[in-house]
Amino acid sequence: MKFASVFGASAALIGSALGNTAIPGSWFQDDDGFGKGHKAAMAGVPMFHFGRPHGYKPCYPESGQVNGQQTDGNDSDLGVWANLNKGCADPGPWLNPKKGGPLQGNPFPVYYTINQCGEHEFRVTYSIYFKHDSGHKSDWEGVTMVWQGDNNNNWTRRQLWVGQHGGWDKINWGDVQNTFNDKTDQSTDAGKDKDHAKVFVGAFYHAIFHTRKTSIDTADPIDKQAEFRSNDWFIWPWDSLVQPGSLIKYEWAWGQADSPPLALSTPANGHYICNA
Repeated sequence: MKFASVFGASAALIGSALGNTAIPGSWFQDDDGFGKGHKAAMAGVPMFHFGRPHGYKPCYPESGQVNGQQTDGNDSDLGVWANLNKGCADPGPWLNPKKGGPLQGNPFPVYYTINQCGEHEFRVTYSIYFKHDSGHKSDWEGVTMVWQGDNNNNWTRRQLWVGQHGGWDKINWGDVQNTFNDKTDQSTDAGKDKDHAKVFVGAFYHAIFHTRKTSIDTADPIDKQAEFRSNDWFIWPWDSLVQPGSLIKYEWAWGQADSPPLALSTPANGHYICNA
């Protein structure tokens, strides 16, 4: 287990029993050895959760590049349970909650981008890559933390945005269902206005939610908000997993997965985060 490494030089400074701990504006610019702005990215990185609809493993995130070469996706699973994980990374062993589960999933990179969208707002996006979803080859999804600054250059969490079908569901920070501060309370639920959110990734199209929902375990419910998502695996990314989005080259084409990390930082791109 590598949770302790999350609270290294960056995150050890932000722990607080009260939560929504302010960070200095310099953290959005400083390079701590993991990349420019990495301290700010670690201050808000969410815990991701993944579910197993009908008992089948989902397509699980993995690196979007290997040694500077773009990862190639594979064919859609078309919502067939048995094909969800075909050609995708393995989330790891599953353990029944009655016997001590859920377990931490296998690690994967989370690509961060930082954009200042006005004098008193930064938007930090965490992007994850899947080789396919239930509709197409390759898939990029993201979570955005919106930070609000004061006149003393102190910044606190204002909103959580979760990526859904090309858009964002925007939740005020105090309304996020489950937040936590650090490893001492990461296993608890219903914490409010703390430092990190728990998010749940849809098992078919990978829409991201701040709530769990398991009542429908097929690919295409009439209500897209009903996409199956659960907590059979979790991962709270540590320092080395949270990587600069610049590792994913802007010129790489991903087909219908048209919102890779640098698309969010490019004003001419339709996914530019400051226009969201």
